[in-house]
Amino acid sequence: MIDSPIAVIGIGIVSPIGVGRTAFWKALCEGRSGIVPVEGLARRSGFPRIAATVGEFGARDLIKSAQYRRMDRLSRMAVAASRLAVDDARLADEALAGERVGVVFGTALGNCEESVAHIERVLTRGPAAASPMVFPNLVMNAPAGYIAMEFGCTGLNLTVAQAEVTGEHAIALACDVLDSGRADLVLAGAGDELSPVVVEAYHRTRALAGQRGGREWSSPYDVHRSGLVLGEGAAMLVLEPLERARARSAAVHAVIDGTRSFAVPSPRYDWPVRAVAAQAPLSGLAAGTELICGSANSSRRLDRCELDLFADLLPAGSAHLTSIKGAIGEFGAAGALTAGAACLALGEQTVPPLCHLQTPESDAPLRFAPGRGVATELTHAIVCGVARGGSVVALSMRKS
Repeated sequence: MIDSPIAVIGIGIVSPIGVGRTAFWKALCEGRSGIVPVEGLARRSGFPRIAATVGEFGARDLIKSAQYRRMDRLSRMAVAASRLAVDDARLADEALAGERVGVVFGTALGNCEESVAHIERVLTRGPAAASPMVFPNLVMNAPAGYIAMEFGCTGLNLTVAQAEVTGEHAIALACDVLDSGRADLVLAGAGDELSPVVVEAYHRTRALAGQRGGREWSSPYDVHRSGLVLGEGAAMLVLEPLERARARSAAVHAVIDGTRSFAVPSPRYDWPVRAVAAQAPLSGLAAGTELICGSANSSRRLDRCELDLFADLLPAGSAHLTSIKGAIGEFGAAGALTAGAACLALGEQTVPPLCHLQTPESDAPLRFAPGRGVATELTHAIVCGVARGGSVVALSMRKS
């Protein structure tokens, strides 16, 4: 919870559907999906055949630090997204070099690709084969460290890892940092990369689309949904106390005026069957909202849990409901991209679409977003994420 409003003054996104907020938002509103056939992830069983991956994102052009050569791919996505956010905020690097500028970065799994290669090398060739140049990249806070080195930030530096709400939680924590006066400016967001070991883990839990029957696709809130499709990406926001941003006449995309982080009863490794316990903590945030950006990922249980929660939380038909995971796939940091989309929705006065939705759940008294962005008057939006194990994080946003 925060007492003072926080301004979002910069948005940087590296995603399967576009790099930079303009390209990302255009593709999202057009209903384009980054979920495509990916041969490199195919298994003997044939699953998965599709995923949402980030292609070439211009890292060399965006990253100015001499650390570029040492960075792993996840860190490059994180620093590139940070550079895009800083440029969007029209801030010079000199304005970030100091102890009053912090970094809060979230990653659910960290640098998977190099970690697997490092472990394999050590196990097959012995400890002497471990590379001292690679080892620093294997720790979870490597991306946050590289972000700080890129801009010279010497203030608070935190890393968050909380399963599927990692992105939302990193932003909520950054708001707490600013609200408490521990920083004047924070680069906040999250990122995750897709790798074969991640695919293997989800495959073994039979969580992927089509593994339990039905077609292999991703359609949040669709009655014929059949499981999640994996994705990757990074998103960073430049956050500043609203009063400070207004004092220096900074352009503001949106305002974060409330956060909630709590847990509801749930199986340890699955989503809650229902999230009734979330209604009381969320009721204050949800009042008067016109847009809910949920975390539905086309899995049977999570989508149903969210539909029950939001249906009981808000009057029938009072708000649009959407999830962008039909466009970007599911990964721990996806909530940071969702938060970026919510900020843009408020700034552009447009409801982000539900990609691939064909047959929405008929018993849900909610207004599902259409297949393309639709112009709508919006003053208040909620970003709400629910993770396996029952963690819930919500961000309340309003038009600037």
